[in-house]
Amino acid sequence: MRAVKFLQKSLPTEDEIVLVDQTATHTEKTNLHEVAAGTIAPERITYQIPDIIGKRVQFVQATVKHVDIEAKQVSFEDHADLSYDYLVLGLGFQSETFGVAGADENALPMDDLATSEAVYQHIEDRIKAYKTTQDKNDLKIAVCGAGFTGIELLGELTQSLPKLQAKYQTPAIKLVCLERMPSILPMFTQELRDYALKFMEKNNVEMRLGSIIEAIKPGAVVYSDTDKQEHEFSANTIIWTVGVSGSHVIADSGFEQRRNRVVVKPDLSLDDHPEVFIVGDVSAVMDPESNRPYPTTAQIALAAGEQAAKNIAALRHDQATTAFKYESSGTVASLSDRDGIGEVFSSNKPVHGYPASALKKIITDRSLMESAHLGTVFSKGRFDLYH
Repeated sequence: MRAVKFLQKSLPTEDEIVLVDQTATHTEKTNLHEVAAGTIAPERITYQIPDIIGKRVQFVQATVKHVDIEAKQVSFEDHADLSYDYLVLGLGFQSETFGVAGADENALPMDDLATSEAVYQHIEDRIKAYKTTQDKNDLKIAVCGAGFTGIELLGELTQSLPKLQAKYQTPAIKLVCLERMPSILPMFTQELRDYALKFMEKNNVEMRLGSIIEAIKPGAVVYSDTDKQEHEFSANTIIWTVGVSGSHVIADSGFEQRRNRVVVKPDLSLDDHPEVFIVGDVSAVMDPESNRPYPTTAQIALAAGEQAAKNIAALRHDQATTAFKYESSGTVASLSDRDGIGEVFSSNKPVHGYPASALKKIITDRSLMESAHLGTVFSKGRFDLYH
């Protein structure tokens, strides 16, 4: 979406711009945890792509199956092949099970809007069913993984579960998070991590850190602890937030990749294919300072989409491309609608509590502005910044 905005401004009028997505609905995926917890309606984090893109852009709703970079052709499951002169690949992410037995079959992923809606529906169905089943496992929820998504989901659930408990007049709902690492969110300072853990403790979330998930059974998480002892936590709701990889289309198309991410050149193009630009969750963009890939965040994806478009325009006008330079505006993790932790600006100034939650909403509004336009911000943005 970001690339398309800049391509329209900078390409010759005779050039054809085609945008392909498997759905006509764009989802702000950084907010999927709110839908999964039931704290926001799905329509608040979505908009219709054809309503946003300019008249120059042809929108094609189709599911990408294979990319042939030698033939400069993309094939689809449900559409005729398309040829290209320049290509921007931003195929997104999928849940990664890391080979854990039973994860695909017995845990609920949060890949997109539909699966996130299914998580909340499952939670409510189990809590509602307790009155009939009297099964204590209906009132137990396991969140597997304490990364960004897991922590933000836990924070939102602390707000929605008490409402469901009151609605269906049930005993207390037990919320447990299992994480293999001894701590959470390594991108933040210890002070901010401690703040998040205290939030969880205050809201009766049990954090089982150092728990290595071995398997997911129907209704149970099998895990081992630091003493190598095997345990089971029984729950009729098991949510998988352990991690993600890029789209499987990358490996299916024969790209040299790791976890469906392709290392790109400094200008975001593919080695030996200057006409192909890879961005977002399927791209490994190297940080020249650390010589490690940047984290795959929405903030970086937006900036990369813009740079890819500018580089295509440069090639189109027989000019040299420029390297991608990224300056972080900061990182914020929400702990609920009114709480959070973050490090902002280039100084990484720490913030927590209400100011962090307000910043999270400002970041959401900025993302809407950058991928869509001002009207979308007014209709879908977050303006409840008051305490």
